[in-house]
Amino acid sequence: MSNNGTSPASNFNPALCPLCEQANQCAVAAGEDPSSCWCMYTVISENAKRTANQQGDSKRCLCKQCGRPLDK
Repeated sequence: MSNNGTSPASNFNPALCPLCEQANQCAVAAGEDPSSCWCMYTVISENAKRTANQQGDSKRCLCKQCGRPLDK
């Protein structure tokens, strides 16, 4: 059975945010030192992490826009 040569695994790109599919600027995905990643110096929205996990996509990092907590 064919699916036009694509599968979800073949479309996996660790450099894209799982919520918006835009560049996530992840240092690890770019092969850089994890301590240089933007996420090490900010609070990530628990709701955004929960949403990504519910979608079954906990292997990709969120982007700054999707990961930021809502303003108070």
